[in-house]
Formats: sequence, structure tokens, C-alpha cells
Amino acid sequence: MRGFIFSLFIFLLYSITSSSQSTTSYGKNGAKVNLEINWTANNYGTIQWQMSTDQGVTWTDVAGATSPSYAFTLSGDALYRARVDAQEACDPFFLVREIKAVNFAVDLSTLSSTSIEFDLSNVDLKDAEIVEYGFCYNLSVLNTRNYTEMQRVSIKEPMPLGNAFSMVCNGLTPNTSYTIRSYFKTADGSLLFGPGKIATTLPGLLWSSENWQITKTVIAARFEINGYTTTMGNPNLKFRFGPDANNLTERAWTNTGNYKCVSNLISGLTPNTTYLAQVEAVIDGETQTITKQIKTLPDYSSVPVSQTVPPISHTIKWDATKTLHQISPAGLQTEYPRMLRVNNDTLICCYHGGSGNDYWVNIYIQKSFDNGQTWTAPIKLMDKENSTLGRNYWRFTNPELVKLRNGWIILSFTANGNPETNENCHVMVVTSKDNGETWGDPVIVGRGRTWEPMIVQLPNDELELFVSSEAQWWQSSNLGYQEILYARSTDNGQTWTAFKRASYSPERRDGMPCAIVMQGNRGILFSIEIVNDGGWGSPSLVRRALKDEWPTTPWNNADTNTRWHVNLNAHGGAPYILQLPTGEILVMAHVNGRAVWQTSYPRLAIGDVNGKNFTNIMTPLPNLPSSQGAYYNSLFLKDNDTVWLMVTHSLYNGTTRMKGEIKYLEGKIVAK
Repeated sequence: MRGFIFSLFIFLLYSITSSSQSTTSYGKNGAKVNLEINWTANNYGTIQWQMSTDQGVTWTDVAGATSPSYAFTLSGDALYRARVDAQEACDPFFLVREIKAVNFAVDLSTLSSTSIEFDLSNVDLKDAEIVEYGFCYNLSVLNTRNYTEMQRVSIKEPMPLGNAFSMVCNGLTPNTSYTIRSYFKTADGSLLFGPGKIATTLPGLLWSSENWQITKTVIAARFEINGYTTTMGNPNLKFRFGPDANNLTERAWTNTGNYKCVSNLISGLTPNTTYLAQVEAVIDGETQTITKQIKTLPDYSSVPVSQTVPPISHTIKWDATKTLHQISPAGLQTEYPRMLRVNNDTLICCYHGGSGNDYWVNIYIQKSFDNGQTWTAPIKLMDKENSTLGRNYWRFTNPELVKLRNGWIILSFTANGNPETNENCHVMVVTSKDNGETWGDPVIVGRGRTWEPMIVQLPNDELELFVSSEAQWWQSSNLGYQEILYARSTDNGQTWTAFKRASYSPERRDGMPCAIVMQGNRGILFSIEIVNDGGWGSPSLVRRALKDEWPTTPWNNADTNTRWHVNLNAHGGAPYILQLPTGEILVMAHVNGRAVWQTSYPRLAIGDVNGKNFTNIMTPLPNLPSSQGAYYNSLFLKDNDTVWLMVTHSLYNGTTRMKGEIKYLEGKIVAK
């Protein structure tokens, strides 16, 4: 929903015989407003929205406005109310909202490589108490993204006085077109957005997001002049590096073309230490400087590792009614659900989906603010079908969510290029720095035809992203082989190292990595499927100790200390892994597809803290009709006692897909 949004909530509606509630909010004159009653299955009666322009002396019914939600364009101060008639014996219940229309005009002023300045005039915010102001923005090619989801950046200075002043939106990428809106937030929670403006920043220096080299003792940085042309001449670029701003030394670098640059290897560094890098260049006659903190990888060789292996003493008791609770709306084709807890009350569910039979083209998110009881309507975070950016890709798929220790939320996904060359296919991340309320622009982690990226955060805060890759074989053969690659980040996902191999089964297709950082510093463990397994069996688990690197020796199907099978009494696809608070490790995969593989259903096994000795094989949904499936599933630890099995619930008529919806089955962690 666009524009200022306010929700009215009904509580104890039918214990009140005659009452009204009234509050004041603010909206931008000419903007869309949505008034909404929190109407649930526990409420009954009829709704009629009404409007008054004479301070409530007279009220007029709004034609056709008889649902819990009422959207309109604000055209001046007015009172609005929802008349709720519950039953004949009770007087109507009124929910009244006074909305005051504010005004301000916005004009573009000046541009730089990293900022855009706007002039505001005719500012009339009525008597609103402004508690925050600033800008929301995203790339202009994301032109279908709702501006309430755009990344918001507040200006930390006190708001200027008067009815005319300037505001500067900083921190932008050089040579990039943006859609930007100014905003004001009032004490009552109203968000007042200005008109959308499109502006392009000037060429300038930029740190690259991909293909860095970062180890415990070595760094090679990547940077560029975004928008460089030969008419700019020699920029006299200098790269400096050191422990802090007062101890920087000029270092050599290489121009790989059009001033896309890489520094020479800087070696002899200290593990788990933050250094400072700086680039300076003269661009169009002006000196530009960018700086960045870069942290080396930690050395885990002396970290104590737990050696105890308690017996497997817990299991999951699934809802005996086998009730699947729905999250995605009926009519939207969806699959690949993933869930994240934001705080005590708020959850975010993501998945890919689309209209008709296009069920893996867009990335959607839904939010719950009551711990999963109710869900917002889906928000299309990445739009392939309608956005300008979407024209560059066939699909956006395989979203995953992780919340970092600094509070940021990262959503990773794949973007399959159009055409699907290795150069045009990207692994991407988008970041929210405000608990999923708004989202930044997509950042490229790496390239190549890939699938199913997933991120984990290690004990010293570095990130490791795993992805299934067929890039090595994609443009040279049609063999369908695939390996698991990884990239690392030491700056919370802003920049990433080049992809390297984490596992490989020759002439087979390893895929769908799902990773955990094991309790007790035991290492990192990820599950994968093996397609075209030739009888080897699937899934398998791959592990490395924190102090070690991933084994690069091709796997030959023999269980080792770094890779081994998990027996689910069937070939398991799309595996998922979760470690319980009690220490046991769950592995889940879908098995036994019927007419089409999307009619598979989930099977789980419980192993010990090392991810071995799997027993207690469970089939939580054993009686799904042959026309239905629960596939591309995941596991969510709702609390210390509760696990949700997230499923793509499908329905097929023969081989024709009728629907695919995101649902979950609840289970309790209990002693065996």
C-alpha cells in the first residue's frame, strides 16, 4: 500500500454498547492514505466508512467503502470514521480518525558523486511534532518497489526552521540513477512522503562488492571509478593502506580496464585485525577520496572445541491434527519458504513466486507482528515481471534470511541473467538496517549460473555464503554438473571474496547447501542434495573445523570426517539442517515424488551434536494425497520448545500445477 498508512485496532468490540475513539494523524496533501481496522475472524457485523468536513457535525457515507480497509487520496483536512454495526441490540461503535493535510514542495538543487541536495519550499506541517526526517531511496530501476520499503536514512541534525530549507541525501553510489523521496515522521507515527524525484549522481570512486581477496594475513582490495570515460584523462589515482588514518602507505595497484582496479597483494597482516584502505583520484578536476575499514579473517587454531557427545535424547512431536497453517495468500503461486525472527513479536517470511505458472520469478516477503498469528499482504521486494531491473533477468529465486549480530538483516538470492551467461547471472544480497522495515539496493556477491545461496555468521562476525554453482560447465557443455562454492565477508556483507570450492562430487550435481555454525565451536556443517547421484544416495553432510579450510578433494562416496551420508530411507532432495537448543541436529529433505517431483513430502532424522548417528526417522505429513506435495521445505526454530516445518504445499491435476502455497506445521521439542 502506498503513502501514509494508519491501522485502527478493534479490541473488546462487543463488550462496548455505545462508544467512539478518536485520534489525530497527518498525511501529505494529494497522497494515498489507507485506513484499516484490525478485523479478524472473532469480529462480526457490518462496516461503513464515513467522512466529515465540518469537524464531525455531519457525516457522509463513503460509497462502496464497506470493508475493513479504506484507501483514498487526501485532499485537505477531514475527519474519517468507521461505523461498525455489531448487532441490533447494540448501538454502533465508531472509530474516528482526524487527518490533517500537510504540504511541501521539493526541487532538485545540486549533485555530487555521492549525494543529492534538494530544496524544500512552502513547508506547512500544521501542528505536527516531527520526530524524524530524511530521505528514502533506491535504484531507479527498482521502479515498482513500494517506497515504504525503500531504504530510509534519517538526518541526525535538528530540523531547520521556517517554510523553506535544503536537505542532503548522502551515502549514494557514483554514476547511479536513484528514485528519492524526502520524508517526515510525526510523533503519532505518521510518515509523510514527498514526491518522487529521479536523479543521477556524478561519476566517482567506488569500492567494488565482489572478488576481494581476504585471508588471515593477506588482503587485495577492489575499487573503481564508476562512470569513467577517456575524456576524464589520467585521474592520478593513489591507493593507500595501513593500520589507521595516521599510518597509511601508498601501495601498488593494477587497472584491469576502465579504471576497475585491484591492489597488489598486501601480506604479513595480523589475523582478526581491522585495517584502513584509502583511494584518491582527480575526477573532472576535483579530488575525490574514499576510505574503508577492512578486517582480516580470524585465526581459530587456539579456540577450544567441545569434545562431549551427549546421547540423542529429544524428538519432535508434530501437531497430531496435521494442520497446515497458511501464510501466503490464495491465488499467488509460491515456493521455497524461509522464516526469520526479528524480535519477540515480529517474524519475516520470504519466498519466491509469481502469477499463473510463473512460480519462481519474484522475491516476496510477508511480516507478522503478533508472533505468527496473522500476516501482512505480500510485498514484492524483487520484481522481475514489471521493474526495469527485471528485464535484465529471467528470474529472482531462492531467497534466504539471516540476522547479524549488529542487528542488520541480509536477504540473499540468485538473479539469473537474460541472457543466462556466467557474466549476467548474479548472486545478490539486500540489507535492512532497521529490522526489516526498509531495504537497501541489491549488491552483487559473485557471478556465474548459480542457485540457492545461504549465509551463516561465524563466532568473530565474519560471514560465509554458500551457493550451488554450475558456472564451470554452464557455457562449455550441457552436462548439468554442479559444485558448492563459498565466499566470505568481514564487513557485514558489503564486500565479498571471490568464490572458491567447498565441495564437489565428480560428474554429479551437488546442490541446495544449508549451513549451520555448530555449537561448542565444532565447526561449520552444511547439508546438500546429490542430483544424478548414480545410486550414491542423498542427502550428505559436509563439515570443516573453524581452524581449517574446506576440503577440495573430490568426494568418491566414501564417508569421511569431512563428508558423510544421511540415510532417510529414500533419496532426499532439497535438504535443510537445524541445530536444536538441546544440541541435536535435525536433517530434513523431501522424498518420494509421485506424478511430478513437486508432490514429494518431508522426512526428517535426528542426529547428535556432531551431525552423526541419525535415528528416529520421521514423516510428519504421511497421508498427503498423491496429487499434493510439501517440497522445498525448511525448518524454523520459533522458540526453545517449538519448531515450524515450513512447506511449499502444492496441488497438481496430473502434471498441471493448480496451486502452490506457503504453509507450516508446528512441532514441539520433547524428551524421547
